[in-house]
Amino acid sequence: MNFEGFLNYTLSFIEKYDGVVFSYIAHFCFAIIIFVIGRTIARFISNQLKRILSNRHVDPTVVKFVSALAYYATIVMTLVAVLGQLGVQTASIVAVIGAAGLAVGLALQGSLSNFAAGVILIIFRPFKVGETVIINSQQGIIDSIQIFSTSIVTPTNELVIIPNSQVVSANIINYTRLPERRLDLVVNVGYDSDIQKVYQVLKQAVDKTNNILTSKEPTIRLDVLDASSMNFNVLVWTLNENYGAVKGDLLENIKNGLTENNINIPYPTMDVNLNNK
Repeated sequence: MNFEGFLNYTLSFIEKYDGVVFSYIAHFCFAIIIFVIGRTIARFISNQLKRILSNRHVDPTVVKFVSALAYYATIVMTLVAVLGQLGVQTASIVAVIGAAGLAVGLALQGSLSNFAAGVILIIFRPFKVGETVIINSQQGIIDSIQIFSTSIVTPTNELVIIPNSQVVSANIINYTRLPERRLDLVVNVGYDSDIQKVYQVLKQAVDKTNNILTSKEPTIRLDVLDASSMNFNVLVWTLNENYGAVKGDLLENIKNGLTENNINIPYPTMDVNLNNK
């Protein structure tokens, strides 16, 4: 076939199938546009998540994971739309993706529940790194909030790792979130003690203790008449960072005051009767 024949054949083919050719070209161009827009949206969502989570001082590992997950999830949806634009039946692809996701979800059920719990912790933030909390009867300072677990350091310098699903379902006591904290002490004295004298000694002990907040009036009251003692409550307020020091100083001042004023502090006793036969 000479060049003239080839040219005539090409022109006749275009005239016959021009609608189909241009339709495929148009669909291909739209597919490229959809992919470019989808990738741009994926990057935008990923960057916005990084910015928001970083501003909330979320653990960097969690920030990278969540932003990457959002990026690739958007890319997958974009690819499905691109394939649909090219004429590929996407229903079967979506079904395969769904089945694969279900299988992975069943296989990683525990891990996914921990991940979902981690997302909840990131959103609602019941605690932050560096705060003192009690989780599942474990007291310590939050060391890190990971994707699947939360780590706390106990007062004895032990690292405790708790799955996030257990953290979310547990009662969480956060000692650090509020700036002020009340110190509650119970002081037991004998029944032979003068109540007014006890009040005076306890008041003097509170006045001698440093770092007790004067903006909130301390409470000293007789609370319980126990089997072998009268129990007084001493309630004072202090800043969180001074709680341990105030507790130690106040206990020492109370003990010294009771001793100096000869006020009896009862202790458990046992009567033993020997029957000689």
